[in-house]
Amino acid sequence: MIRSPDHLIVGGGIIGVAIADALAEAGASVTVIDKGGIGRGCSEGNAGWVTPCFAMPLPRPGLMLTAARWMMDPGSPFYVSPKPTPAMVRWMARFGRSMSKARFAAGTEALVGLSTYSLDAYGSADATLDGGIGLQRRGLLMLALTENGLESARADATMLDRLGVPGETLDPDGARRLEPALEGRFAGAVYYPNEAHLEPLNAVQAIADRAGRAGAVFLDGVEAFDFAVEAGRVAGVSTTQGPIRAGEVILATGSWSAPLARRLGLTLPLLGGKGYSMMVRPPRPHPRIPMMVLERKVAITPYGEELRLAGTLELVDGDDSISARRVASIREGAEAVLALRDVPAADRVWRGLRPCTPDGLPIIGRVPGFDNLSVATGHQMLGIQTGPATGRLMADLLLDRIPAFDPAPFRAERFL
Repeated sequence: MIRSPDHLIVGGGIIGVAIADALAEAGASVTVIDKGGIGRGCSEGNAGWVTPCFAMPLPRPGLMLTAARWMMDPGSPFYVSPKPTPAMVRWMARFGRSMSKARFAAGTEALVGLSTYSLDAYGSADATLDGGIGLQRRGLLMLALTENGLESARADATMLDRLGVPGETLDPDGARRLEPALEGRFAGAVYYPNEAHLEPLNAVQAIADRAGRAGAVFLDGVEAFDFAVEAGRVAGVSTTQGPIRAGEVILATGSWSAPLARRLGLTLPLLGGKGYSMMVRPPRPHPRIPMMVLERKVAITPYGEELRLAGTLELVDGDDSISARRVASIREGAEAVLALRDVPAADRVWRGLRPCTPDGLPIIGRVPGFDNLSVATGHQMLGIQTGPATGRLMADLLLDRIPAFDPAPFRAERFL
């Protein structure tokens, strides 16, 4: 029988770990359960960016036209199943309604706030934890292959500068001076000097260790599969290691939050945004600065003596199969700006389902109709870079403190 905590968090990725860290710091009793290992889901294989400049909702104005063109290309950065389920049809309808300029601007402002707080929190953890968390502050290069891509990048930089995220437009020669590993032809770049990156699994586990020292309990190999509900409360959580009772229950299981929520009679509008990453040996000279190839949506991140290449977004309803064509397209996108032709084939190919809401903002907060149920999911590709802020906001709500951020953009009521 697992001890009954005041707060039970279902899900041990960066979101669940960050909530546990914030609650434990406040002296709360908290237990985290995860069916795999702490940080072993989407928190393990992503690009590891902590980049407020990248804090934008997925449904941006004009995306539908671009997506329609990409749908004809099996190796494109964005893909939706040609045989959608009813849930996908409903999700896409909401997605389309979220593409206004006003909603995109408001969503970006909300996400930049979470991301900026998280960047500062990671910096503090790196400075105070033994061994740090491996945070690297080298900025981020947004590389545009075309003039249209560069014009769009400049427009984003102007918007982000108003939100306190500075960027500098570079011509190709300026970009190469900053990053000598660049090759090939491209139109230019925007460099954001204040951004950072980290090795995500190491960082998540370091934060979990800190939370553990403050009293949080982490249990691997414990999978939640059902709930007991009594009088508007989650009275118990059924797990593979026996039932657990808790004062508060927080679902933080990424894209798997939707099927779990259905056990509670709730419909969370989440689709898995399938992405891939792989590790390759870098060319010489070794790239130093993380970069995004904008038109290909490929992220390139240096980690020690390796490069992590990541990208693509396939909107799927639970399909976690691997597409060899999309794996190849990520490498091809990186080859547009780096000399990878003589680099051996990738190893440690990873794929994962990032939880995507139709408006591009996470769901953070209490669930209406339940006295003790909260949800923290739907962070699309921004889980790592908004994790600490999500943890702080959720702890504030659960402990009845004044929220550090306006919770309104993330409230669960907008969908439930």
